[in-house]
Amino acid sequence: MITNLKLKNFTVFKEADLEFSPGLNVIIGENGTGKTHLLKLGYLLSNAWKRESGVNISSHLSNRIRRVFATDKIGHLTTKGSVDGASQIMAEFTPKRLSSMSLLGSYVATLSIHFTNRSKESIKSIEDGEGIYSIQHSDDSKTFKKAIYIPTKEIISWFEGFIALYDKREVSFDETYNDLAINLSLPKCKAVSPLITSALQVLATDIGGTLELEGGKFFLVSKGSKRTEANLIAEGIRKLATIVRLIENGSLDVGDTLFWDEPESNLNPKLIKDLAAVFMSLCKNGIQVVIGTHSLFLLREIEILTSQKQFKDIPQRYFALGKAGDTVTVEQGDSVDDINPFVMLDEALAQSDRFMDAGNE
Repeated sequence: MITNLKLKNFTVFKEADLEFSPGLNVIIGENGTGKTHLLKLGYLLSNAWKRESGVNISSHLSNRIRRVFATDKIGHLTTKGSVDGASQIMAEFTPKRLSSMSLLGSYVATLSIHFTNRSKESIKSIEDGEGIYSIQHSDDSKTFKKAIYIPTKEIISWFEGFIALYDKREVSFDETYNDLAINLSLPKCKAVSPLITSALQVLATDIGGTLELEGGKFFLVSKGSKRTEANLIAEGIRKLATIVRLIENGSLDVGDTLFWDEPESNLNPKLIKDLAAVFMSLCKNGIQVVIGTHSLFLLREIEILTSQKQFKDIPQRYFALGKAGDTVTVEQGDSVDDINPFVMLDEALAQSDRFMDAGNE
């Protein structure tokens, strides 16, 4: 699980230091403030040890950064106008949990990356293993769990043939889509962890069935064995079906981290409400959740759920990204009330004022 992410001269961030909770983490900010960049970076670093045998971590991360951020050169990720043209990234991780909300001692692994705006294909330098564990081998997955990233665009409806296409052709999709497609392609587990079955039940009711993969295509199978091609069901339902599939096939399990960019997009308020409950349920049962959102409705639902006894003890962390000249600042706290400026709330209140003014004219 990711616990800390420090950035210097990385994309829109001249300097940032984010401290994550082991439970729910919510990143808030208007367009262009780097929400997606933070989610992608946290995701790829969380999977740093997942690589082919014999491939060193520097080469692995060099390739991954370019493909996940869909950039020709790593140097393009340095902040424009930075004095020394050098970027630094440091991430800290803790091992998997032994139980619902407990951590394995206080062990931490640190991964540091350095590159400049002149870097083309490789990272200038990388340091690992500064903590108790070193991120060096694929066996580290036994200690450090994996991460899943769900991008804003759903993939269920155009899943057929995508993995083969991505492997052979130049396509305008970053590697997070291919990663997701590979995870979705895994067959279902014989038994799902009992800790997260409650989340499955909520979503299965919303989507009206479960996803089945046949002949390279996804179908929604509902009661009575009725089968509907995935491209014929609503996009919001396809997004919820994605998370169900990932839980059913074990791609998302206890101790893992879920990164989800704008999970509320194309969902109606009822489904957003249910999704908030699912996030809280996943956190309660040992999955770290990191989301980037524009939705005030989603945040309010999370606040409502937090007041309930079953979710009161879930650790939470909120990050507000705001533009300050040519850079982005980060404010953070353990509740929504701790962050300012709260752009979505400001705009919601401004809209209410405009609505009242229009009614009085």
